[in-house]
Amino acid sequence: MTKPPPTDDDIKRLAQQAGLDLPAEFMPELIEAYGHVRQMVERLSTPRPRGDEPAHVFVASAFKPVKE
Repeated sequence: MTKPPPTDDDIKRLAQQAGLDLPAEFMPELIEAYGHVRQMVERLSTPRPRGDEPAHVFVASAFKPVKE
């Protein structure tokens, strides 16, 4: 179950708690941006198998320069 989206007041409170002292004219932009940040955070918290770690999928030899 997903959490309900935060209200504008919730986002303003989060900004204040983070120490952001933004002028009022920047608040609508922050509120809009928070929606995008929230989407990114939801994707990051998706559990992934250990095999998806870069050390397991990176092949250094694939990036060797080709000799001519």
